[in-house]
Amino acid sequence: MAIVSVGALALALVVILINQKPGAASGRLITPPATYAGATVNGATLGSATAPVVLTVWSDFQCPFCGRFVRDQFANLKIQFVDTGILRIEAHDIDIVGGGTTNSESIELATGAGCAAAQGKYWTYHDYVFWNQQGENVGAYNADYIASVATASGLDMNAFNDCLKAPTARAAVINETKAAHQLGVSSTPTWSLNGGAPTSGVPNASSLATQIQALAAAASGSPATAPTASAAP
Repeated sequence: MAIVSVGALALALVVILINQKPGAASGRLITPPATYAGATVNGATLGSATAPVVLTVWSDFQCPFCGRFVRDQFANLKIQFVDTGILRIEAHDIDIVGGGTTNSESIELATGAGCAAAQGKYWTYHDYVFWNQQGENVGAYNADYIASVATASGLDMNAFNDCLKAPTARAAVINETKAAHQLGVSSTPTWSLNGGAPTSGVPNASSLATQIQALAAAASGSPATAPTASAAP
């Protein structure tokens, strides 16, 4: 019985350690796998302006399913489709989880993303937040957390802090949220390809790739073929 108990305890400790999420509270942030050096970035848009396929994504930085979508699929989408000129991703950061309250953590995180975009670092900030999610409406995304993400993203902190103080930064998030609601977006993630009807939920990776290939083929008049770029490790 003693042997079994010790083994069970060891297994439990391993499970706890695996499921712990580093973040501002522990002083450590997970470094996302994607890099954007040399990538075509315009604010919250990633990819060539002439890409035949556009993936529009509405996300809430607190949304765990949005985080799953980013962590499971974005690196491969970048390698297979964005870097090859097929896909452009347009991100819209909205407040769903925060509920529009005056101290909404979703608004604070999205405001930070907008300020990162002003420095050309939106996607780095975006990835750091989603790879270091801490829970929903539990006070984890405080000023220290956002500052740690901004620092890790390589932002000019003086300019970043000045941007955060400007009322226009938060107003942009509120307006983005209103515009999303007008389109029928009521949950996150919600996504759309080439202006099609918004679809809620995390897309199936294989199905999404097939749809992107088909739209790209239709635009070029060629049969859909799978890209040859290797997937991210």
